[in-house]
Amino acid sequence: MFDTAKSKFQRKVIFIKKAMQLKFVAFVLLAVLFGMTLLTYEFLSLLEDIFAKHPVLLQVFFEEGSSLLFVFVIKVVICFAILALLTAVISNKIAGPIYRFETACKAVAKGDFSTRVKLRDGDSLRDLEKDFNEMMDTVESRTKENQGDKRNV
Repeated sequence: MFDTAKSKFQRKVIFIKKAMQLKFVAFVLLAVLFGMTLLTYEFLSLLEDIFAKHPVLLQVFFEEGSSLLFVFVIKVVICFAILALLTAVISNKIAGPIYRFETACKAVAKGDFSTRVKLRDGDSLRDLEKDFNEMMDTVESRTKENQGDKRNV
């Protein structure tokens, strides 16, 4: 049976399956950008209503707001950079296991029935790892049985 000891290896590269992970990062960033756009629209609509009722505030807003706007833009850029990095790391937890499964399937397709998948702690798809390895245990044992039966014939 498969050894259930925890894997000790660490990936050194964040982008294992670059195309898939970059699409994931782009999707998350676009979703956040869309949400920020809606929020900005609502905020600007609110400001328009306030300035329509109190035009005097418009001058104060432009005097104080221009310096605050620059700081706000810098903060948004920093937040997007942090979000992109975190999303890349999270996608690694999915892409790494997918890469390992692809490699294992290619080995099995070439006839190596002793192939097993070993994932890191914290990786996604741990249940699939267990099921795959159990399946390969069964395939390997049945293959050995069939080879033994052929020799006895």
